[in-house]
Amino acid sequence: MAETTKPAGSGDTKTNAILAWIFAPITSAIWMNDTDDFLRHHAKQSLSWGIVSIIGHGACFFLTFLIIGVCLWPLWSLLDIVVRVVGLVKANNGEKWEVPVVGGLIK
Repeated sequence: MAETTKPAGSGDTKTNAILAWIFAPITSAIWMNDTDDFLRHHAKQSLSWGIVSIIGHGACFFLTFLIIGVCLWPLWSLLDIVVRVVGLVKANNGEKWEVPVVGGLIK
């Protein structure tokens, strides 16, 4: 019998790509070496954004309490949520999407 392959972004692959965006960077590191190009792409993008997000939250903490005195966390958290939701929607639609500016952080 001929072996059938799943098209990019189907079934379990889409579910795993969505989970990579929700639980980044934990699940992203697990699926980065997967053989499916769609899942690998979303895992890398999610991991890239997860790293930048952690650095951004640290910078907001530093700026808020030590320098500026203005709470920047709501703005950064809003940006974090927006990027993750866009990634989720693109993964659910079976599309590849690179996060602007940080998309090529992990090759």
